[in-house]
Amino acid sequence: MSAPEGFTRRICAVMLADVSGYSALVGLDDERTAEVVHRLHEVVCGLVADAGGQSEVRAGDAVLAAFDSVVAAVDTGLAILRRVGAEGFTGTNLKVRIGIHLGDVLLRENASFNEAVGDAINIAARLEALAQPGTICVSDGVYRHVRGKRDEVFIDLGRQQLKNISDPVHAYLIVPREHASAYQPKRWRRVLWVASAALLVLAAGSALLLYRTLTPSHLVDTKAGSEGREVAPVSAPEAPIQQVALGVMGFRSLGETGRDDWRRDALRDGLNTQLSRLSHIKVYSKEFIDFLITRKGLTEIEAATQLGIRKMLSGSFVDSGGALQIEIHVVDVESGVLELSYTTSGSDERFLDLQSRLVLDVISRLNLPVSDAEKQILLAQQTTDVEALRLLMEAEGGRPAEAPTPAGLEPRSSLPDPLWWVGGSVARADAGPAEVAIRDVIERYRRAMEGAAIEALAGLYSEFPPDLQSAQERYFGNVRDLHVDIANLDIAVVGDEAVVSYTRTDDFTDARTGRPMHAAVRVTKVLRLIDGDWKLTAQ
Repeated sequence: MSAPEGFTRRICAVMLADVSGYSALVGLDDERTAEVVHRLHEVVCGLVADAGGQSEVRAGDAVLAAFDSVVAAVDTGLAILRRVGAEGFTGTNLKVRIGIHLGDVLLRENASFNEAVGDAINIAARLEALAQPGTICVSDGVYRHVRGKRDEVFIDLGRQQLKNISDPVHAYLIVPREHASAYQPKRWRRVLWVASAALLVLAAGSALLLYRTLTPSHLVDTKAGSEGREVAPVSAPEAPIQQVALGVMGFRSLGETGRDDWRRDALRDGLNTQLSRLSHIKVYSKEFIDFLITRKGLTEIEAATQLGIRKMLSGSFVDSGGALQIEIHVVDVESGVLELSYTTSGSDERFLDLQSRLVLDVISRLNLPVSDAEKQILLAQQTTDVEALRLLMEAEGGRPAEAPTPAGLEPRSSLPDPLWWVGGSVARADAGPAEVAIRDVIERYRRAMEGAAIEALAGLYSEFPPDLQSAQERYFGNVRDLHVDIANLDIAVVGDEAVVSYTRTDDFTDARTGRPMHAAVRVTKVLRLIDGDWKLTAQ
């Protein structure tokens, strides 16, 4: 078939690469994701150019490339996977998937390859979607050119009916040899699942038959007597409700105040505080997760997996003339997919009511295990005003600083660093002495706060900056008869550093209004071991 006037036809190996779970990464941190993906584009385009190909960045995270050599296309794809696996990308553990197809494209003269059209590009895109993270999916034509030439693992996926492609395409998965042992194809898992399910059904049927055969007849009432009674089956005990672990990440202000808007912290901490009070919910703060990310070199998803977190929550909000619009993003940790995004709105004047409604919305939309009594507690537990809550948050350090990465630490996830945490799903036996010491620091901190003892507080910090001292003095000046309770501690330790999260509940009389107040916040602090003593760090 001849090309239309002004166009040329070209037979080439078309490669399409993108980031697996890109939407989830954007939902967690769009700014860092944009920086990381830009760096990824530079890496991919550089490797394509080194192999004699041409590439174009497509909208979002994808890169489209063309090669005159099929072998060069596959070698470049493998080089991309290995380079991505080796490079830290500022702590974001990217997973790239690649599709390659050999076919015909139609290219307008003097135009970039990004404007090329044809089934070859469409098929490469569908193969890329079929690939597992960290692998390459190729069509039969590509496979015939490289089989036996490379020491990689080739898995036959059979004939695939790709979306919007008329004829089935025989597809193969190329797995880098260093990851072959860990790979298990999806369809093998499906076969195992079906086989397991069939065995369970057979076992259940056999057990029922055995029960009916061996059970004495006097225990089963099968007669239709004159009273018409039937023996009611004995119900099995209800399975215990499983605890659900959540990670609450940051909130972004889309208004003019940006990072300085205190409501960023209040919305995040409100979710942390109220959800942590529910009996079957375990909540980890962004700062707790960031501590593991920076000290262990993990990604958000890897840190969440270690902590047993099932869902990650983040959000943004905008103030439109006193009306707050809050958008919540929910990422499923196991799949890495942005599972849910929704909006809650309300009046800024009723901010605390909006906080409670936000929590109830999360409970409802995620179908979290919570009793009616706990729902009522959520609605009634904050008897304070916004100003008192703001002063309490400032006294606890205001907006926590980003946890710095220790010098010389490169992102990694495979090395067994000395890490333990207590209060979560894991508690190592050697955690005892450090845990006792850290809990003692927090108890002394509680007593100093309750007694408004500035000097005692200063002695608990490695450094006690003037702005933190001023914030605490403002808080103490606003409260009378202060009682402080600290509960629900989570502690993680890496080397001579630790992070602790706790729920702080203050009951006091407001000095401005004379009203009794009850306020609670979820707090996360970093500690360092200095000369044998654990010290709080100023945030």
